[in-house]
Amino acid sequence: MFYLYDEYPFSILDIAHLLRLTIRRELADSVYVDCPFCQKRKGKLNLNLVKDVWRCNRCGKSGHMFELYAQLRGLQVSEAKLELIDLLADGKTVEGVPTRATSMPSGQQGARRVPVAQSTRAAPEEIDRTMRAMLDMLTLTPAHREHLHSKRGLSDEQIEYLKLRSTPSYKLRHTIPHRLMGRGFTVAGVPGFFVDKHGKWTANFTTWTSGILVPSRSIDGLICGAQIRLDKPIKDDGADPDEEGTKYIWFSTSSKQQGTGSGSPVNLIGDRYARTIYITEGALKAGIAHCLIKRTFLSIQGANNLSGLEDVFRQLHETGTQLIVEALDTDKFSNPDVAKGAQKIYLLAKRCGMQCRSLTWNPNYKGIDDWQLAIRKNKRQEGIKMKFKEQFLAGRCSLSQAWVNAQTWKNSSEQETGLQEYLGLNEAEYAAFQAGEEALKQVLLPQRRRQEFRIYQLDLSAGQVIPFAFQGIKAMFEAGHQQPPAKAYRLVCSGALTVPAGQEKDDALRQIAQRYNDDFPPGYTGRSVAPSDVLELYDEQSRKYFYTDQDGKFVPVRFSPALVQNRVSGQV
Repeated sequence: MFYLYDEYPFSILDIAHLLRLTIRRELADSVYVDCPFCQKRKGKLNLNLVKDVWRCNRCGKSGHMFELYAQLRGLQVSEAKLELIDLLADGKTVEGVPTRATSMPSGQQGARRVPVAQSTRAAPEEIDRTMRAMLDMLTLTPAHREHLHSKRGLSDEQIEYLKLRSTPSYKLRHTIPHRLMGRGFTVAGVPGFFVDKHGKWTANFTTWTSGILVPSRSIDGLICGAQIRLDKPIKDDGADPDEEGTKYIWFSTSSKQQGTGSGSPVNLIGDRYARTIYITEGALKAGIAHCLIKRTFLSIQGANNLSGLEDVFRQLHETGTQLIVEALDTDKFSNPDVAKGAQKIYLLAKRCGMQCRSLTWNPNYKGIDDWQLAIRKNKRQEGIKMKFKEQFLAGRCSLSQAWVNAQTWKNSSEQETGLQEYLGLNEAEYAAFQAGEEALKQVLLPQRRRQEFRIYQLDLSAGQVIPFAFQGIKAMFEAGHQQPPAKAYRLVCSGALTVPAGQEKDDALRQIAQRYNDDFPPGYTGRSVAPSDVLELYDEQSRKYFYTDQDGKFVPVRFSPALVQNRVSGQV
């Protein structure tokens, strides 16, 4: 029997069941399953039950239902069609299908869902008017404001500029659309609004979706939708305890009666006519980064979620943009999927007539917003000075600095502490200070020593993707290594520091990591010391190696420096 494409007696849901894909989330017109291409990425593959197409929001793979079956079974599409017709047209089963745990309810088998009626999407200007009016009705809770102040570095003026709001109480789900319509605004066709079972217009706010509402803007400056940064990330049942869960969801009603989907719009914050525009992931990240460094930012909703980006690039090029700066998170060096997304951005920019370059930063910070916020905090702390003794024992000043600091103390209008405490000296040391420089030298010099070290970092110069790059030792083990693979490393620094004589190894390692952070010594061309780096402490008797782990920890490891790419920078 010959079938037209839209007349096949089975759907993509039947194929998913046949392939034993695990369903994680169900909507009226689509389901989310574990992506068989990403493997560990739970619930990232969307199956559109209306169009019988699929797409992974993580790795970017997509296609129609026959391509899904063909790729997983190693068949040509034409072969896949014939095999599926043979298998599913008469309700047969197949042996030898890739083994996967299934959570698909038996009632779904062979059932094509009937989609709910959707509202025609409103005009962009109407969506903008309604969203702005709704945001004006909402406030920001003290807890959310404190988070945006302390954790995100935003001022009240910047919060208002970005129009960040707290999601309202579930009790207001009917009140909000009622008030909007009463003031002449449109809710039909606006993402986030739908008609409930009682026939009432409703805003899609629930108790489990509470969080910060983050507007998304088109390149014309119109609010086209909003994301919710969830207070409590959503985790699937049986998820790995280390898994963060879903932190962001769209204020959307694609599965609701008379609702409207938000899509995944490209967001722009800043001057659309800027010659240089940065691109990152997530509207909140883009907004924070814009406020911190005063640059124009585009944001996408995933490294491979590039839908609509080419059209935006072409419009920006026509209005004068010359350079796109790719500023995706640092996991682009360890995650092949993110790396592919970064490369696609580069190719799209070139195709649209613009240049593109990649931005790198201190890998201790995942996102550009985290990095810039850390720089700001460090500048604030510059005024907090170490006491003289602490500086001297760490090799950061000479003995003569004691008398410079003493003069500073003497000239200070507010002498809240005595000079001894101000210098950080005990009674014997303070007596030596009063006796002169030679006496102080005799007391303090024996309290410090020379520590020789080397820094080894993964070689990412050719754009390599290394699974454990900038990650902890657990990630290295999971990548199949029992020790850091020396062949993947290069020697970036061989030097020495002055450290307190009785200092523990971890303290010496932390001092090295602090010294080689953002403010590098002259001649150093390596990166900031970060997870996955190997530090070597050595003297005439021994050599010891430490893997830089997460949270400022250092783990002793075996290492083979003879296999390292022997390039040295930053002799100190």
